Amino acid sequence: MKGLVGLVHTTRLVIDPVHEAITGSVQDITVNHVLDEGILRSLSVQGRITPEIVDWLTRMVAAAESGGADLAVVSCSSLSPCVNEVRNRVGIPVLKVDEPMMEFAIQNGDRIGLIMTNPTTQEPSQILFQEVSERLGKEVVLVPKLCPDAFAKLNSGDTNGHDAEVVQGIEELLRETDLVMLAQISIARVKRSIDDGDRNRVLSSLDFIGAKTTEVLSTL
Repeated sequence: MKGLVGLVHTTRLVIDPVHEAITGSVQDITVNHVLDEGILRSLSVQGRITPEIVDWLTRMVAAAESGGADLAVVSCSSLSPCVNEVRNRVGIPVLKVDEPMMEFAIQNGDRIGLIMTNPTTQEPSQILFQEVSERLGKEVVLVPKLCPDAFAKLNSGDTNGHDAEVVQGIEELLRETDLVMLAQISIARVKRSIDDGDRNRVLSSLDFIGAKTTEVLSTL
């Protein structure tokens, strides 16, 4: 399968893992990256998605389209509510990186945990979860857990402290849920620190976005 995929990022921390997830699953494709970390900083300052932020993300996706992308993947969980509008403004499919993971979780669990470290991710992830559950016609219980201290540790360079706090949060959620979703790609790496017996109950967007990309490209 040939194609060009535009990966749209708001932090450099996720570029390598998303690139590897896509190229490891989809054969004979080219990947272009669009990065602008200012949009996430603006979202953090304003505390909500504004029309200006929607326009900003549209310009980023349009840049991927102008570069020849056949589809775009928005890797930022915090901006997932913007994608519905952005799709109406560009001429290529636009994927929300977390949506395939949430589809799997809802189809395979009744009580699902969601762990996150960035406060800007909390509301958008819950909105997306509700959208997907309604589309699939299944009532499920979402148990969100925010670890804000972990995000601060990661930004200060304390990756070990960040990972330890996230692992603790995952283990707590595993005791009361069927599955646990990792709300951000920046925490996907902690999955390898979970005990083997529980690791298959911990879901990352990286586990699903490659297959979804293949599916969409096959329809173009």
